[in-house]
This record gives sequence, structure tokens and C-alpha cells, in this order.
Amino acid sequence: MFDPATEAMKPLTDEERHNWKGWVELESDPALFNFILRKWGIQDVKVQEVFGLDEECMSFVPKPIYGMIFLFRMQTTNNACATIALFNIVMNVPGLDLGENLQAFKEATQRLKPAYRGKRLGDNDFIRGIHNSFARKIDILNADLLLKHEYEKWVKTSKNPPKKATTKKSQGKKKKDDDEPGYHFIAYVPIRGDVWRLDGLQREPVKLGDCGDDWIDVASANILQRALQYQDDGVEYSLMSLCKSPTRVAMEEMAINMHLIQALEKTLSETIPDWKVYIESRIATTIEDLLNTYNLTQNLVDTATPTESEQARLDAASGDPTRLIELYRELVKEQDRLRSAYMQEVGMIGQEDEQALKKKVDHTSILYKAMQALAEAGVLRDIVNDIREQEANDRN
Repeated sequence: MFDPATEAMKPLTDEERHNWKGWVELESDPALFNFILRKWGIQDVKVQEVFGLDEECMSFVPKPIYGMIFLFRMQTTNNACATIALFNIVMNVPGLDLGENLQAFKEATQRLKPAYRGKRLGDNDFIRGIHNSFARKIDILNADLLLKHEYEKWVKTSKNPPKKATTKKSQGKKKKDDDEPGYHFIAYVPIRGDVWRLDGLQREPVKLGDCGDDWIDVASANILQRALQYQDDGVEYSLMSLCKSPTRVAMEEMAINMHLIQALEKTLSETIPDWKVYIESRIATTIEDLLNTYNLTQNLVDTATPTESEQARLDAASGDPTRLIELYRELVKEQDRLRSAYMQEVGMIGQEDEQALKKKVDHTSILYKAMQALAEAGVLRDIVNDIREQEANDRN
């Protein structure tokens, strides 16, 4: 006998996921977003949760920050808004490596009006497929059901338009919607000297003002205003940042470090031909080893630009063998720190991927069978009765 509940609990096949044209709601999890960004092919970025906008909290966020994402629970059927918020930022970061597919999408849609660009996004199987890669069959059924309810409400409203509001103040609490609110994502991003708020549910972006000395200050003022409003209304909200990946930051700093080391080694060889004998610590890692482990190329080293203070230290030591050797030791020590920071972040990426892959496993069918077994054994009925009895006692 066909059981609709059992059918709904079955794991989703790849074909079913690919053929579904909707968008599943994404969990508010930076690890999940980072996994999706990598699958899209976007390089050198990271999503990280922000716990506060004060100076101390922001010091833990990698720099530079390309954009901020403010998310909160609200009633919406637009489950694509997480992807839209991410796109609103990455598509406006100059020089960012978007990967082949997203670069082609950007070039094909950048001159379109927002509505037409959104239509292209909704029709893009590659983008939607990765967004939906964590979808379960029950998620798809819920999304379709919510959309059906929204359509029925629209039909009913169009046939019976609501009456104009009277001046009489409403009494009591607002009517609670039967549907569980989903997450809505709003992006804040600096574009050509101005700070913009990009909301997928709005017709147009909103310019918040000039970037000034730090665009984060401009965005923070608007975010805090909204946060206070939602806090008073009891709405859940949180904040995430999209910033340059710490692996890329470490690689760029490693390139500058290696640029200085190579220049210093050349100076040492000209000044003290047997200088390696006087180095008590180990010699710096070669560019070949850095290429194999850290993807650091000689071209990246050659084009790296040390700061004025770093170059000044090298120039000041050039005539003094003792200072040259001392500076070399310091640079080797700094290289060790950068290599450690790079590998630590690589380890975190591995943990994120592992965490994301675990979320792809659909346990719905197993849980449903377990609940069936409990119900057939009468255990579930006893549990429900106990809960009802406890709730009755609490009310009394």
C-alpha cells in the first residue's frame, strides 16, 4: 500500500534535486556558506560570524571585509535570499576570482535590470544546484507547500481586497502566522566609494552614504538601528561578514616575507660569502618548497611590495653584517609564523568541508521509522500523555 508519509521521508535523489526548480532555505551557518562558495568556484573569500560591531569583536574578523550580511527571521517564500546576499557582495568586489561559471554569469547579466538579472539567477542550474545540494525531500515538500499557501493567499486577497484601515487602534497582540518564519538576508557592501544596502525583497538598492574613513562605520549605524528595532519586536537576528580568506592573506604576507628574504640572501652573499655558517637558526624555506605546500609562486614573490618600514629595515642593515644576520633570523621566524597561520586555516577549511558533508546525509527516513516503532509499541502515546499532563500541572 502506498504511504505518502513514507514516500516523503525517502532520501532525495540527485535527479530529483536537479529537476526541482525551487530554492531550499539554507541554515544560517558560515561553514555551510563557505562550502557553497568553494563549490561555486569563488576563490580567496571566507564567511565568518560577527558577534558584535564594537572594536574588540571586529578585531577577530579577518581583513579586509568585503561586505556584511545581516540576517533575521521573517515571513518569506524567497529561499534564494542567502544566495542573493552572497552574490550582492562577491559580484561587487573588484578583482575577485569568481571562477569560470560565476564570471560567465556576471558578464552575461551585469547590464540587465535587477528583475531580469534575478530571473537569470533563478534559471541558472549550476548556481541553484549547489544552493540546493543540502536539500532533503521534506525540505522541498515544505517549500512547495509554503509557496502554494502564499499563492492561495494572493488569490484570495486579489478577489477580496482588504478594507482601508480605520483610525481605531487595534487591541491585543498581532495575529500570529501559522507558518514558521524563515531567514532573510540583507547585504551591506561598499561600491565605488559609497555604502549600499542590498535587499533581495526590495526593488532597488539603498545608498547609505559615503564610505568615509571606514565603510564599516556607515554600515554599522544602519545595522544597529535595525537590530534595536528587531530586538524590541523579539525577532531573532545575527550578523556575518564576507572577507578575504586568511589563507590568501597569509600567502600574500608570505610573498612579501620571501621577497625580503631573497633580497637579504643576495646582500648577505655579496657581503659575507659563507654567511650560512653564522646562522645559528635554520635557513629559510626555499621557494620550491613553498610552491609545493603553499602554492606560492616566484612571480607572486617578485611582484610583492614590502611596506616602506619593511624596506627601510632592509636598507638600514645593508652595511652591517651583524644586523643583516639578525634581520635574517627575524624574517625566518616570521616565515614560520605565516606558514603556521596558513596551515591552521587549511585545517579549518577541512573541518568545514567535513561538517558540510555530514549535513548532506539525510536521516529523516531513519528518524521516521524510529518514531513509527515507538508509536506501535505504545511508547510514543505515553510520552505525549506525560507531556500533556505536565503542561496541565504547569498551568495550574
